[in-house]
Amino acid sequence: MERWKNRVALVTGASRGIGAAITEVLVQSGMIVVGVARDIVQLEQMSVDFKVASLPGSLVPMKCDISQPENIKQLLTTIRADPDMEGIDVLVNNAAIAYAEPILTGTPSVWKTMIETNLLAPAILTQEAVKSMKEKEVDDGHIIFINSLAGHRLLPGNKDLHMYSATKFAVRAILEGVRYELRQMESGIRVSAVSPGVVETDIFVKLFDNDDERAKKFLSERKYLEAQDIAQAVKYIISQPPHVQ
Repeated sequence: MERWKNRVALVTGASRGIGAAITEVLVQSGMIVVGVARDIVQLEQMSVDFKVASLPGSLVPMKCDISQPENIKQLLTTIRADPDMEGIDVLVNNAAIAYAEPILTGTPSVWKTMIETNLLAPAILTQEAVKSMKEKEVDDGHIIFINSLAGHRLLPGNKDLHMYSATKFAVRAILEGVRYELRQMESGIRVSAVSPGVVETDIFVKLFDNDDERAKKFLSERKYLEAQDIAQAVKYIISQPPHVQ
């Protein structure tokens, strides 16, 4: 991780769950992390906590609703204009939402919300990130998608997640498309994904219609992954030498 010290990572959905864990691990590794969320109160507290703990890196909280394309472009413009960053070196497309909206009985407006956040936002962020890396003359950058096992298979008995799965299957297509396009550009920028199963985060509260007790009961059925496990996977990915894809 030595080569990433004082370099810039952009993490979406950074205020809680997997995003917060990834943010902390990268700050511990000496990176400048731009943590993005729609509500940055938690991020601002995290930034203070990291300073108090004397972590080698730093957290720069930035408010952004990534479901709006113009907000993403403004976000990258702001990062480029900052003399301490001048762009990004690593992008972690982590933010995602899941709603129980089946294909045959779901609400199209809710599907649209999931598509905007889970699919369009990572695509636009990746496009802007590559532009930033090229401007910054970064050829060893890394783009990481936090995907899901839901992006690899559908569960016949769980119709509530079928549309969510559709967005995550599409993320796999975006990743492969980006990989091929970077290869055609003869770029050293790499692209990777982590596809966890169930992770103990508050995403299940939303999935279960804000029913805390139902979410707790589901997560208590067995020992699931923790956010820190995914953060360590991200650290492993970006710590690999240039010849490892």
